[in-house]
Amino acid sequence: MVALAANAKRPLTTGSLLSGGPKSGRRRKFTTPLLIILVVQGLVAWHYWGGSDHEGVGVAEGSRDALARIWHPSSSSREPPGQLGGAGSVSTALRRRTDRALDVPFKLSSDPLPVHHIHEQIHFHNHPLSPHRPPSNQFLLAPDAVSSGRIKRTAPVLSIITATQNPREIMLETAASVLGQSLQNIEWIIVDDHTTKPESLAMLRQIAKDPRVVVIPNTGDKGLSASRNVALRWVLSEEKLREGRRPKYLASLDDDDLYEFTALEKTVWMLESNPEWDMGGFHVIKFNANNETVTMGLHSGAANFFNGNFVPNAAVYSTRAVLNSGCRYDDVNFAVGGEDWDFWMCLAENGHWGGTVPEPLYWYRGNPAAFRQSRWGNMFVDGFSSLKQRIQDKHVALTESGRFPDPPVRPSRELEAIRWEAPFETHLARFKKTIMFIVPWLYVGGADVGALHQIQLFAEQGYRVTVVCTLYRNPQGVELRPHVLQYTHDVHILPSFLRASDIPRYIKYLVDTRGIEEVVMSNSQLIYEMLPALAEQMPHVKFIDYLHNEAYDGWKSGGYPTFSLITQRFLSRTVTCSWYLRDWLIERGHTNPNSIGVVKLGIEVADFSPNNASMKALAKRDLLNVPESTVVVTIVGRLDPQKRPTLVPDIADKLRRLGGYRKGDFVIVMLGDGDLKDEVKARVAQLRVADFVRLLGTVEHPQTYLAATDIFLLPSMSEGISIAVAEAMAMGLPIVTARAGALPEQLGEAPGVDSSQLAGVLVDHQLKADVDAPKYADELHRLIDDPELRARFGANGRKNVEKSFDWRTTLMGMFDEIKKAKLPDYTKALAMPNPAAHFALQNLLLENHSETDFAAGQNALKAPTRFGIGKELQERCGESSQALTDWINSVESPRNCDKKGKLEAELLQRSAKFQCGAWCLFDLTTDKFAGWSYNGQCFTPFDEQSPGWCKEFWSSRPAGVHLPKDVAIPLRGDDDDDDDIDDDEGA
Repeated sequence: MVALAANAKRPLTTGSLLSGGPKSGRRRKFTTPLLIILVVQGLVAWHYWGGSDHEGVGVAEGSRDALARIWHPSSSSREPPGQLGGAGSVSTALRRRTDRALDVPFKLSSDPLPVHHIHEQIHFHNHPLSPHRPPSNQFLLAPDAVSSGRIKRTAPVLSIITATQNPREIMLETAASVLGQSLQNIEWIIVDDHTTKPESLAMLRQIAKDPRVVVIPNTGDKGLSASRNVALRWVLSEEKLREGRRPKYLASLDDDDLYEFTALEKTVWMLESNPEWDMGGFHVIKFNANNETVTMGLHSGAANFFNGNFVPNAAVYSTRAVLNSGCRYDDVNFAVGGEDWDFWMCLAENGHWGGTVPEPLYWYRGNPAAFRQSRWGNMFVDGFSSLKQRIQDKHVALTESGRFPDPPVRPSRELEAIRWEAPFETHLARFKKTIMFIVPWLYVGGADVGALHQIQLFAEQGYRVTVVCTLYRNPQGVELRPHVLQYTHDVHILPSFLRASDIPRYIKYLVDTRGIEEVVMSNSQLIYEMLPALAEQMPHVKFIDYLHNEAYDGWKSGGYPTFSLITQRFLSRTVTCSWYLRDWLIERGHTNPNSIGVVKLGIEVADFSPNNASMKALAKRDLLNVPESTVVVTIVGRLDPQKRPTLVPDIADKLRRLGGYRKGDFVIVMLGDGDLKDEVKARVAQLRVADFVRLLGTVEHPQTYLAATDIFLLPSMSEGISIAVAEAMAMGLPIVTARAGALPEQLGEAPGVDSSQLAGVLVDHQLKADVDAPKYADELHRLIDDPELRARFGANGRKNVEKSFDWRTTLMGMFDEIKKAKLPDYTKALAMPNPAAHFALQNLLLENHSETDFAAGQNALKAPTRFGIGKELQERCGESSQALTDWINSVESPRNCDKKGKLEAELLQRSAKFQCGAWCLFDLTTDKFAGWSYNGQCFTPFDEQSPGWCKEFWSSRPAGVHLPKDVAIPLRGDDDDDDDIDDDEGA
């Protein structure tokens, strides 16, 4: 082995100074120790299926014979062309893999780091092979793919082209990145561009022991372009076509860059899901010599021609595009740099383009400038401006308006045909310990952090964990992904790279390729509704659902616990986070109580400890600027209807009046953010309690504020096991909350337990502000007056948490629950609910409520007689509820919430006809983001400059409706109508 030297390579030709380009930043660098390189080298896939001491490609026959066979479905089980899983088609259910599962250790880092995607938070040394990441052997080549010879007889899904000249030892990291992909059915074509160093030649021979690696000498002119063309000629040759070995996809990778381990799998699947596309990219992290992130790419369209090259040089492109276009790397005009950019523009000029997986899946290694010159000559001698001009001169056709290709993304459609069979084989090995977790997304919330803890525990026990998210919302829905990636490389946010109709078969594909037999699902409506089909397609897989609490607002007649009841015939086991919820299921007719377990989420108890009086006084002064005598009441929770934040100003008002309190006697601190923030602020102003209520927004570590707290308040409508309450109990704080959901259980209430042993006070609320506010005020007043009672409640809570609420202890129960899970007995299914009937009625009520619901018909009989636009809305929307009556009244005579603004009544009314009952009325005369938000009384205009909260619901805008734009009519009250409400009320 030779020592690592200071090296350089070509930069991405993005024009870093251009607006919208990559951001620069500094992070501490990481130099891979020689020991780590040796470990990485030892973990390359061939270690597990045998190796040869001979040079070149091959594997010892004796090793092949010694390996067990890995099952893989035969090609005959695939659906024939045209059979898309729709009416009349038949798909084969997945068979249990009976091959030998590999017992290869999977040991996590002792010093894990989150894998951030936001530039300012990224640890630029924390690349896929960093010692702070999960092991690089999460995915290995199936032994049977080698021993059976299948890997040599069939075409790889993708061929990776790498040109190299006297490669450095760092290429072993690139090898581990390539050969450790979750898509193992690949070919790596390494073109040796006149390597002379003995140690480099020895390393290439070593890498070529993997049967997927082919080393081809470049005997012609030197250079990147010339070497890549050598590979293209080889991989696209007629001989490869006759052998059936021509790949469907290609990629070019430098010999020191790194893919994330799921990069190729996700990108190829994105292209399979969008067959009109020929190119697939991803976000890029540039590390080593410079630390940057590049989030522009293929989705940036013509900016890649006019502004700079934002397409990753390691992007995936189709063989079809190369054959149809005749494009090759230009080793004459771009021998000194820009060959990637020129190649992409050649494909674009011939009508080939694609899209982006919005995830940083590629790590581009920057090096000192001297290395590129020593290897490939003096590159970029004329600078970026000259290169850009040469690109535009060569591809002048792209300067024409509308010429740059923009292949559309096919929108998902209802009842679109579904295919169940995977488009290719992966050759991925099966392991003894695997499990899948399915969640809707990775928000920072109690249920989501609980899922993260479960993932961590299973990974720490040696499981290879696969994580699936069924919803995609950026950035909120991926906030926890950096932390999940500390424990597994295998995280899939499905709608970020798949069309909806491909989600079912992708889940099946993941289960098959990973050899998964247990799936833990939580809070995913899609999976519950798809469960009958999934159970049919994967009859050997156990589905276990984890439930947190019933829906507080009546959603879906109780929410996910109701889904669990309806689909119980397909579930192997149900786990709840409280005994309360287990009883809830049984009371509502669960047919097998023995199949319901209880495992509480828990918290990191060690992160919380009660404060003594002096430290609490210091925290009050430093954080809140209040004296020690001020009683601090803290609330931690989202500002949404479940938590009832709008009740807090009323509680403060009643409390100050009840105790005759003045400013400085008490303060209620609200930690959290949400849609009701402006409404809470308006209520604080209306009741004039700003001296008693503070809204501080979301804080990363709430325990810093809990350290200054005397009483914890949570007036929720309902809760499962509340993480916020548990953390407050761990801080030794008395709790004031509702007697609802699992909160009594959490505070210690049980038969025979005296109220003095509880961790706080339970309020019997009625969900009416005028009734509940005085009740909460009474209990707070009692605790303010009784420090000893506060201390006793706090001590009880701390004792309770220490005994039974540390997550590392409580969640270990999941391992027992997994063992208890049994495949469903369908002979007993007739005694259980049939989901088909429930889901059919659900869809009908959603789409044709007024025509289906008996109550709607009765209410329509009582509807008032209307004329004009009111009559049109009544006939089109139905007037089947008081809410619709109020909405129609408001649209008939729309009022402006903002006295300074102007509304266009006719546009609003005409658009409303296609958006019955909507609180976000989009302007259907334009394709741009614009319209009016409704607050129950009046309307507020919104557009790109002032998007408001309706931005989150843009996806619900009616599709295919384009109204002509007529002259607008000013609204009543736009100028000086005395009935207009003020800004706070209309916010």
